[in-house]
Amino acid sequence: MTPLLQLRDIHAAYDEIEVLHGIDLTIAPGEVVAALGPNGAGKTTLMRVISGELEPTRGDLLVGGRRMNGAAASDLARAGLCTIPEGRGVFPNLTVRENLWMMTHRGMSRSAIEEAAYSYFPRLEDRRTQTAGTMSGGEQQMLAVARAVSTRPSLLLLDELSMGLAPLVVNELLTAVGKLADTGVAILIVEQFAEAVLKFADHAVIISHGRVTASGTSALIREELRNAYLGTA
Repeated sequence: MTPLLQLRDIHAAYDEIEVLHGIDLTIAPGEVVAALGPNGAGKTTLMRVISGELEPTRGDLLVGGRRMNGAAASDLARAGLCTIPEGRGVFPNLTVRENLWMMTHRGMSRSAIEEAAYSYFPRLEDRRTQTAGTMSGGEQQMLAVARAVSTRPSLLLLDELSMGLAPLVVNELLTAVGKLADTGVAILIVEQFAEAVLKFADHAVIISHGRVTASGTSALIREELRNAYLGTA
């Protein structure tokens, strides 16, 4: 089975300052991978490389088996990649339904988009005529995720999904992410806070100073983090 995302020895820099120093990462269809690490570790730069905002200085970016170095974001979107950036990616002055209707440019009908969105987040159907900016932060994040999943991506990037949200809301969001992965979508979640996402991820990597310093199952990475923070043997 061809991986939906492969990074091979990815290096990236801002001007003369190299930030990523040889990142390797593979995500198969239906797999949820968590990229963990502190602020300044290189996680945001990694997301920018994958989403086409920053061209790597060395290495290969492959999406669905195709080398996509230097590809425009629009080309990556046509290849099935969808990114939910850090923050609430919604139009606050539009209703929930109107936010969802913005995705009809992908060739799906309004009714199909709403049906897909509400199947993951039934709460949004109750809010469908409410202005997005008046909803809670968690509901706005649900709407951002719902907009993405309604377009049926093959590869989904989630940047700091849990930021500023209550644990129960984060759990609801990650449950929906798990359901999406069950349909064959490959998912990369970049997070600073590890515990919640490790419950749902199949695989995880720790990024530090622009390098992958640990890689393995969620259980293995959880133990690595526990040892790092508690100093256990």
